[in-house]
Amino acid sequence: TLVKKVRGQRPGALLLDGGDTWQGSATALWTKGEDMVQAAKLLGVDLMTGHWEFTLGAERVKELVDKQLKGKIEFLAQNMKTADFGDPVFPAWVMREIKGVPVAIIGQAFPYTPIANPRYFVADWNFGIQEETMQRAVDEARAKGAQAVILLSHNGMDVDLKLATRVRGIDAILGGHTHDGMPAPVIVSNAGGRTLVTNAGSNGKFLGVLDLEVKGGKVADFRYRLLPVFANLLTADTEMQAQIRKSRAPY
Repeated sequence: TLVKKVRGQRPGALLLDGGDTWQGSATALWTKGEDMVQAAKLLGVDLMTGHWEFTLGAERVKELVDKQLKGKIEFLAQNMKTADFGDPVFPAWVMREIKGVPVAIIGQAFPYTPIANPRYFVADWNFGIQEETMQRAVDEARAKGAQAVILLSHNGMDVDLKLATRVRGIDAILGGHTHDGMPAPVIVSNAGGRTLVTNAGSNGKFLGVLDLEVKGGKVADFRYRLLPVFANLLTADTEMQAQIRKSRAPY
């Protein structure tokens, strides 16, 4: 309900999902993430990255991305490579035009997945922070005309704050993992200027809304609001309510 309202005020806006989405409930476990994928599609998520998604196992994650997300939700992870030849597992970044402005969104999956979760879940994939490839992705996006660069990250707030001092050219980091409800972004100075670093809580408790003003081919100003989701004060969306009932019905 809130997403639809905010999108109605901002035609063309992108909805970003920082991960940890395809798990956490009985139905998510029993359907191997299917129920949450369907909910995310209905919610209108445009781009996402991951962490606990990988506990479904590499094969299942690829299946959901290739069969369910294709053409609807882009799964981004610049820091994921195959363990044998170092090939990208998912796209590192995409360019999307918002109100005539080319905006690059780079994805960063949880860098410590192989040690925070059982290694055999993702035996053939390597992760890590991959600062050098991050910088290359930013530079490539800028070279291809990006007037704003956003990092959709599952590093955690503390790691993102450090990363923002070391990688230049990122306008804002919309982060996950540490579940911090940041009422305002932390503004970090670096060699390229400044980077906004924020985190919008977890589990649908907040909706982080970032508006950028772009002038002369670069971000000139911003406005950020952390909107609390008061579920009791918002009328349930009829389509989403029906989807939830459908997912739970067999159980």
